[in-house]
Amino acid sequence: MRKLMIDLDETICEGGYLETVNEYLKTDYKYTDIPSYYVEDVMDEEEKEKFLDYFYQNVNIYQKVKVIPKALEVIEKLSKIYDIYIVTAFVDKRRVKESSIMAKYKYDWILENMPYIDPKKIVLTSSKDIIMCDVKIDDKVSNLKGYGKIKLLVNQLHNQKFSLEELDRLGIKRVYNWEQIYDILVKESE
Repeated sequence: MRKLMIDLDETICEGGYLETVNEYLKTDYKYTDIPSYYVEDVMDEEEKEKFLDYFYQNVNIYQKVKVIPKALEVIEKLSKIYDIYIVTAFVDKRRVKESSIMAKYKYDWILENMPYIDPKKIVLTSSKDIIMCDVKIDDKVSNLKGYGKIKLLVNQLHNQKFSLEELDRLGIKRVYNWEQIYDILVKESE
């Protein structure tokens, strides 16, 4: 059975973080208002530090995330034809020690929402390039490096800077929804 690596954040579920920033600042930012991958970059450095203290002491964003449409249903179907590993990063370089709580939150969310995934196949690492697999699905181009015959980039605002031509040179295909992912991977498994 072929091995399939799937990222969690912005690939299976999304949101929660911007909502937390808006609650903290009492604002109404939308993702299109944010100039970078890190939502808190809308704050000055002093406010950002206070926010990160607040965030890691008080917030479990996995209580706020939304599942990307059809993600869970498609992954469950794919689990019958692929050996699936959920591979997700949790270390925030700015707050290494404090960010360890994210490992628990992510693990708990996966167990609750994806009971068809073997808990031994939940991998918490920021070094996704070392994962030996046949297929990788992620929202960050840098996480698609390394092993993988098929590399699928889930379309998100923060990865728009990569053109289709550039992705093609890297052996990466941009995908727009989970139905498309399913069609690609079922065809590939035949």
